[in-house]
Amino acid sequence: MPRYKEAERAQMRDEARRRLLAAAVDEFAREGYERANINRISQAAGFAQGTVYNYYPSKRGLFEAVVSDIARRHCDLVLQAAASAAQPAQRLERFLAAGFAFVQGYPAAAGIVIPALYGTDSVARDLVRRAYAPLYHYVEQEIVQAAVLDGQFRLVDTGVATALILAVYLGGCSPNEESAPLRANARTLAGLVLEGLRGDQSR
Repeated sequence: MPRYKEAERAQMRDEARRRLLAAAVDEFAREGYERANINRISQAAGFAQGTVYNYYPSKRGLFEAVVSDIARRHCDLVLQAAASAAQPAQRLERFLAAGFAFVQGYPAAAGIVIPALYGTDSVARDLVRRAYAPLYHYVEQEIVQAAVLDGQFRLVDTGVATALILAVYLGGCSPNEESAPLRANARTLAGLVLEGLRGDQSR
């Protein structure tokens, strides 16, 4: 009996965290970190004011949990799609397409992550960079380095090439309207990046 009750309590805690995270995503995306309000988040999740503090130590702790959850789902989806391709060029195209699809299906994610990455809050910026490190490593190793070693890309500085790809990717993930054409044309965008990385290999 006690084990059953403990399992039930754990399930209730997990459900409460899920609801608080969902409410926090909406609040942070709409208001930004500074203006986000813990009491509004608690009430939007269906709880009393201050309930967030029963599960997260602070607003910063809640924000970290939100970013980590977004990054985990984002990375899992994108890396799974990219890994299904045998060739680095195909991986790049699938990487871009899957990432843009994630942002289109979950626009609040971009409304949280992109401002944090380019904002003035260095703690939030470092948090996003750490959370998205798997994407950086995958692009560097499985797309850029793999293509250079296979002779598909000219010899390039892999760090610079990776930064270029991620800059293009993040530009497409940006929630503003100017990025919509990029998200709608992942194949064309990948082709332009590939053309630059392949270069003139006859010289």
